[in-house]
Amino acid sequence: MSIKNFLLTGLCSVAFFTVSAQADTWQLDSENSVLNFVSVKNNHIAEIHRFTELQGTWEDNQVNIEIPVVSLDTQIPIRNERMLEHLFQSTEYSVATATAKLEDDVLLAMPVGETIPLVVETQVYIAGESESVSSYLQVTRLTEDRFLATTTQPIIIDTKAFKLVAGIDKLREIAGLSRIDYSVPVTFSVQFTR
Repeated sequence: MSIKNFLLTGLCSVAFFTVSAQADTWQLDSENSVLNFVSVKNNHIAEIHRFTELQGTWEDNQVNIEIPVVSLDTQIPIRNERMLEHLFQSTEYSVATATAKLEDDVLLAMPVGETIPLVVETQVYIAGESESVSSYLQVTRLTEDRFLATTTQPIIIDTKAFKLVAGIDKLREIAGLSRIDYSVPVTFSVQFTR
């Protein structure tokens, strides 16, 4: 083999492996992804809140999602500010994160249009504390290059485990409420594309 052919073959191999590696990296599509949580005050008044920005990747069996906490949207600006200060401690902890292991082989073998249920152990990090929670999901392959994952039941965040009780009590005191629940249901729908 001539030097020219050897170099050409080598370059083609590098290009192939580079494309293959890139094809295995999936990006979270923030415009088509949502994360909501519910707070319940005075025992029976439920309010839905959300984060407007989500970022993340799925690569080599690992999903990493980052939630910039300043994207909190409760529909009330002063409540956003109070929650960022007293609950999420946003000046010290700018993001909440969720990480999980997925079986790439199973998911990537799915034909377009197929849906499967999954239970995924997810490590959640909020304001300096980390806990493992079970996420019950439905995963659908929308196209060859797009997956949709949605919760099939709410994930219950125990604010005591994340040491958020003092922040919740402060919010309750500021708002003059008799109670804010310490258990917070979370739902999400996220899309990954490559």
